Amino acid sequence: MAQLLTRRLAWIALAVLLANLVLIWAYYGSDREALEDKVVERRMAVMEAALIASDDGGYRIESGARALFETHPAAYGFALLGPEDRLLDQANDDLIPANTLESSRFADDWIARLPGEGTQLVVASHTVGPPAADLRLVFVARGDPANLLGFALLAELVGHIAVPLVPAILLLLGANALMVHRSLGPVTRAAVWARALHPGARNTAPPPETGLKEIDELLDATGRALDSLTQALSAETRRAAEAAHALRTPLAAVTARLDELPEGEATQRLRRDMAQLSRTVRQILASANADMVAIEPGARADLRAIAQAVVATLAPVAIRRGAELELQCQTPSLEVAGDSEAITLALTNLVENAIVHAGGRITVTVGPDAGLSVRDRGPGLPEGDPDHLFEAFRQGPAAPATGAGLGLSIVARIQRAHRGAVTARGHPDGGAEFHLAFGESR
Repeated sequence: MAQLLTRRLAWIALAVLLANLVLIWAYYGSDREALEDKVVERRMAVMEAALIASDDGGYRIESGARALFETHPAAYGFALLGPEDRLLDQANDDLIPANTLESSRFADDWIARLPGEGTQLVVASHTVGPPAADLRLVFVARGDPANLLGFALLAELVGHIAVPLVPAILLLLGANALMVHRSLGPVTRAAVWARALHPGARNTAPPPETGLKEIDELLDATGRALDSLTQALSAETRRAAEAAHALRTPLAAVTARLDELPEGEATQRLRRDMAQLSRTVRQILASANADMVAIEPGARADLRAIAQAVVATLAPVAIRRGAELELQCQTPSLEVAGDSEAITLALTNLVENAIVHAGGRITVTVGPDAGLSVRDRGPGLPEGDPDHLFEAFRQGPAAPATGAGLGLSIVARIQRAHRGAVTARGHPDGGAEFHLAFGESR
């Protein structure tokens, strides 16, 4: 918002600047005589500054101010007159009407416009130098081949706009940026508080006091809305947990009765189906809990210890399915800000997916960056955008029909709660690799 307000003020300032440019341009463009007066005034000032005393006690115009007359001998001329109209210096004096050199016939300072052959002749007289020297300078211009009018107009634009307006505009923009930044400070504090909110988070900091009634009311409404959302989410989690717990008892009973059946192919298929059903129930419960993950301030999770625990727990499962688990630690210790139980659940889901869908050798890697990786040597990722894999109930074409499609969705939500990310890619040497990235580490 600060940038928007500053940008709009800058556009307004630019419009004011352009309006002044147009007005000054129109004024002098419609009044050529006023602009010619400015040219004469500037030229007289330049030549008076170049006035120097000569060796014979008189005065002359130094060479640096004579370039205009040497370059355009048919357009510009001057005469420097001393006491009793004595000619001290001149250039192209043939352009100067003879009667203009007689001081007795004119005042000392004047500008006249005389008709000429197709081009008006501008003649001006001005007293210059020390008063005791009694010097008078006569300047003549026929036409404007040196574009003195254009330079005079540019000088007027600079003098009326660049010098007074531009510094004022810059000062105004700077003061506006400072005031807007300070005025929006409460909004910035409110935004920082709002970004830290998370449904289900515990020990949520109270909203900051901004001193602005409208923002305080908005923060209060946001806090109450978050409380309502947290309560609704807790209710959903509770219902999912109650359903999962209610299913566990009959599942355990059915599994126990399976042990009473004679061994055979049908019994083995039933055991596999019951194992998959038990995993689905666990995932339903985990899916509900994933939305309630809250990272307590100062909570740390040891990724190396988590990886070791997950590999040790799932190794028997991998062996029963003919898979092989290995752990590679590229750093002796790696801690991140996070919840150990949630990260354990995320890594467990990735390893279980690799066991079920790929088999073979599965490598869990800790580090070297703040993350965990799970690589398999299976058929790789399905065609399409890998991000679709993390959508709820999304299953690959070769996934078992009994799967629920919740595992990777749970992982993605846990990583979002940790302000991290989970990515999937096909490994160059075959198979797929999933990576859990975390922000802060040590």
